[in-house]
Amino acid sequence: MPVKLVSSCVRNGPALLDGKEELATVNPVPRDGDLVVVRCLDSTGAYDHVEDSTGAPVKLYRDDVLVVVLGTRRSGTNLIGELPAGPIATGCKLDLVAQGGLVAQCVAVPSYYGSHALPMEVVGFPAVAGRPVNIADVPVVAVGDVSPDRSRKTVLFVCGTSAEVGKTTMVCALNIAVKRRLPKLRTAAIKACGTGRAKDCLHYRAANYDVVTDFVDAGMPSTYGVPPAGFRAMLHTLIGHCEERADLVVVEIGGDFLEARAPEALEIMAELDAACVMMVNDAMGAGEGLRQLGLLGKEPLAIGTFKQNRAALADRLGVPQARVVNSDDADVLVDLVAGLVDGTSAVAGARPGGVSS
Repeated sequence: MPVKLVSSCVRNGPALLDGKEELATVNPVPRDGDLVVVRCLDSTGAYDHVEDSTGAPVKLYRDDVLVVVLGTRRSGTNLIGELPAGPIATGCKLDLVAQGGLVAQCVAVPSYYGSHALPMEVVGFPAVAGRPVNIADVPVVAVGDVSPDRSRKTVLFVCGTSAEVGKTTMVCALNIAVKRRLPKLRTAAIKACGTGRAKDCLHYRAANYDVVTDFVDAGMPSTYGVPPAGFRAMLHTLIGHCEERADLVVVEIGGDFLEARAPEALEIMAELDAACVMMVNDAMGAGEGLRQLGLLGKEPLAIGTFKQNRAALADRLGVPQARVVNSDDADVLVDLVAGLVDGTSAVAGARPGGVSS
């Protein structure tokens, strides 16, 4: 069947679609990551582009046919989509809920989009022996039974108190700064959780990380509907994969501290005794973020912000101003990472009792 594109959440397309599959008309038990062929029922919607297999955004038009994946999404700032509880069959209507090519039943669209979700009609499901093909069948990185342990290499987590707070920008800025001073240091970046797409990994590659991976490589189109044990095994696998190939591993926790298995990612950070940078939009959110990290016994090496007055934020949190940074602070960033690598980094200053952890 000719299709316009295979979406970016189908990472191993040639292996998954190798000509042995047939097009099933019914998926009796829908799962996150199942491949589905759909036809666009409109040319406009909250998302009218989908990333192709290279990560390039491609405009969609009515009657375009494409290969996408079923996927749960419960974003705090974007669309919410849930998988149907029962069978999905040819002719059923779904919605495009993410630009990486996730389709589900859209249950909420923020008003600022000014449009409904783009409707899709199910054409069929690529299947082998009657079983729908799933991206987890042939992942880029196979999830193993990895036991939690202190990291052998330097691991730094970048987390944030909300979506769109600058986490990916900080991850990229860190590596640009580090590579200028430590060009021989091998670095890796991981997107640990959130909604799958190629954009973040492409940003990591552009920022000259030597190794780049994310949860989609491990067979998860998003981490909203993933059981905790499965998520933990996935993230431990990706960290181990990167530790074998790099000296510094930077892990980005997508979204906020609340959803998409971010709490489990933070727990893994604490178990590994990894360092972290916390990105914030405001002092109140930062205070709650510091409290939650404190419950895990963690203190961020730095607090990053792009929208706040750094002096005011430091004063309100009761921390030294030098500890509040943004992506333009190249010297501070590289000193921070260099200190981690050689074991001399320490949290600068202590918060007074007024900002309890």
